[in-house]
Amino acid sequence: MSALTFSEVLGRRIRSGDWVDQKVSTFREVGRAIDEGRWTDASELANYFVDEARVCWDLYRQWTRELEDFMLSRGVSDEDVRTIRTEIAEVTRMPDGQLFEPEKEWSTLHTLIADVTEAADRQDAGRAHELMGEAKETWRRTHDRDVDTIYGYSSEISTRLGEDAILEMWQVILQPWFDARYKRFDIDTFEWGESLDVLMYVTFEAMRGHLVGPERTGDIGLEEFDDRYVVSFDPCGSGGRTVQGDEIEHTGPRMEAPYNWKVSEEPHDWNHYTPGVCLYCAHCIVLTEQMPMDNFGYPVRVVDPPVYTPGQTERQQCRWTMYKDPTAVPEEMYTRAGRTKPTEFGSRAHRDRKVFLGPLSAPDPE
Repeated sequence: MSALTFSEVLGRRIRSGDWVDQKVSTFREVGRAIDEGRWTDASELANYFVDEARVCWDLYRQWTRELEDFMLSRGVSDEDVRTIRTEIAEVTRMPDGQLFEPEKEWSTLHTLIADVTEAADRQDAGRAHELMGEAKETWRRTHDRDVDTIYGYSSEISTRLGEDAILEMWQVILQPWFDARYKRFDIDTFEWGESLDVLMYVTFEAMRGHLVGPERTGDIGLEEFDDRYVVSFDPCGSGGRTVQGDEIEHTGPRMEAPYNWKVSEEPHDWNHYTPGVCLYCAHCIVLTEQMPMDNFGYPVRVVDPPVYTPGQTERQQCRWTMYKDPTAVPEEMYTRAGRTKPTEFGSRAHRDRKVFLGPLSAPDPE
């Protein structure tokens, strides 16, 4: 069986295997192929590692531009945006103290993957392992500094425009993404069984690209229940690391020095009325819970993000739940997102509904 296959639904190559296979990082699968002497698979998987990374790479290029544009459109001056950019660059230097140059690091990743392929062609297992390790770390350093950049801008937006601006910020950035991609999860257009398979696959693929897990290799937790799948990240390579700190580079939560970036301090529907949810994690709630609820009547994923508490020491996981029947999502998941569960589902029942653009009153405490 080949390590990769072509998906007619997605229109591109994907990793083969069931969900238990998919939860294993591509980095680890490259190593397994090397150890087993499957040299063609090792080369293909190494190049596919870049495919997974590219999703995050392209997204962060776009978000960086859009966050700057958002600030400018809301009255932040060009000079202030340049100052913010410089301040973020100072605290996101590379481990050797050099300024982070994303294009340079992205080029280095491609060079290293080409070298992995060459080592596999020579059947040089030791060198292939070494180079793949360097490639993974190059991508981790690049990815994490991009996330820090996004978070730094988000913090400045909260500071300068107020915490309520975070919802507007994410709506502006995410609406085109939702419009272009999430129609696949409308039960009026597609059978949910097929859509759930797509949702599960892109979830695994994306989070492998974010290099989730304690060793930052991309390994994902998975549990299956009668009514749902639950995937978990310890930590998520983006929001989870932001809250927990970087165990590889030995830096703390981004809410602490030298970053001192803001975390949500007030209850909102976009943080489940729970202060301490990071401003980056909020985008998952907006994109996968609120926007689908408003357009289809149900969330595509239910998100349980980590919560930052000063001085915390215990580990926290981020958990995403995907229901096998999207109309069976419990009412409480709507309540904490500032919504009421409808009686009809699918876009036809919600096409005339005004998309929610402001906070509702918080639910009564239990």
